[in-house]
Amino acid sequence: VPSRSRRERMYTVLLVDDQELFRDIARSMFESSGVFKVVAEALDGVDAVNLYPVFSPDLVLMDVQMARMNGFEATKKILESDPSASVVLVSMRADAEYDRTGKELGALGFIAKRDLNAESIRSMIENRQKKMVA
Repeated sequence: VPSRSRRERMYTVLLVDDQELFRDIARSMFESSGVFKVVAEALDGVDAVNLYPVFSPDLVLMDVQMARMNGFEATKKILESDPSASVVLVSMRADAEYDRTGKELGALGFIAKRDLNAESIRSMIENRQKKMVA
């Protein structure tokens, strides 16, 4: 199999987290990957729902636990407005319930923040694209 160019596809990202430190870390991880570009950031689910249609990102990285509107509610609203949206939920807590609830809502999945890496998110997006084509 010929090696694929790393520059072939850039994915845009909406980062949603109420902790600035985590957004900084996630932005650095995404931008250094060469595969993702952070186009917007939101502090909570309300901001995420409002920003999503403005930027139409390829990916929403969504924290579960936030004030005003949590990640599950925001994911539900975004997917109601755009069923093809790709949302990955994250949290400090590695909770199997989060993965199950996220998938029921239509998210690509859940990743504990400590396990977050660009490659695993990229494969989640690409697996979804393969399923949509198949």
